[in-house]
Amino acid sequence: MTLEINYWNLEGHEPMLFDAVRCEAFRRAIAGAVGPGDAVLDLGAGTGILSVFAALAGARVVYAVERTHIADLARKIAAENGFGDRIRVLQGDMETLDPPEPVDLIVSEWLGGYGVDENLLPVVVQARDRWLRPGGRMVPGTVEAWMAPAFDPRLQEDLAFWYSRPYGVELSPIGRTVERRAMVCCNQVKAEHLRAAPRLLWTVDPATVSLDRAGRPFEARLNFTADRQGQVNALAAWFSADLGGGVILGNGPSEPDTHWGRTVFPIGEAVSVEAGTPMAVDFTLTPSGKGRSTAAWEVAIERYRFRSELVTVLTEKADPRISQ
Repeated sequence: MTLEINYWNLEGHEPMLFDAVRCEAFRRAIAGAVGPGDAVLDLGAGTGILSVFAALAGARVVYAVERTHIADLARKIAAENGFGDRIRVLQGDMETLDPPEPVDLIVSEWLGGYGVDENLLPVVVQARDRWLRPGGRMVPGTVEAWMAPAFDPRLQEDLAFWYSRPYGVELSPIGRTVERRAMVCCNQVKAEHLRAAPRLLWTVDPATVSLDRAGRPFEARLNFTADRQGQVNALAAWFSADLGGGVILGNGPSEPDTHWGRTVFPIGEAVSVEAGTPMAVDFTLTPSGKGRSTAAWEVAIERYRFRSELVTVLTEKADPRISQ
């Protein structure tokens, strides 16, 4: 299965701007990270809201790097907020742009539903190596990815519909497709839907990770023990990001809802478990080019086995409204 995410289209940015949890966390972190006279790089600036936060915090200059035509909108927003002179919007690929000067701080909202899944970390690392002065700072800092077996009620309702011969028509082939298709923005998966304690998938620190490591597969083999009786029909994944200054941004089941929600990986069937039932998960996230990665998951619950994969791709479809 393939999941396409389009940040060239304004509709791809609207959910992020509506997300008060996300925006307020970055605003607070940037306000604490910017020092007097700082030069700031906003990488993947999008509409430029993080650039405005940096300017409001007192940055001397903000270089807002955005490769898509959303850069036109970022310029308008910078000007409308009175920062047309301090926010310099640079449209192009960061890898080919020459840094105007070393920067003191890099801010970048590169986070996918469980951190590295949009495969933008290598770009962030290259920006760090090319733009950040020695001793400079980065927002976010350490990012953790987490996973737990879960029961997704909406997924189960969807499957029940496809297998119920709705309208007298056999639609089970759609059900078999849904059984293997990961879903994002699933805020309906809450703490009470988890069937075992979460386990850490991996930890990434963009300030120290090497470019080579950022571009290699992320792998985890996790062993869970069911802590209650119930059914498991999916794996739920999320992140916890340290933005600095005591600001933690997460999209876990116990956190306030965000546009990310949880990423849900179906396991084919709803499997009944008892407290103490062992569950094994092999999970791999393989980068395959900028903005592209493949997630593969294998699940073993007693005699039950399931395997599937999902390709995530950032698409490039321009939005004609941007230049209006």
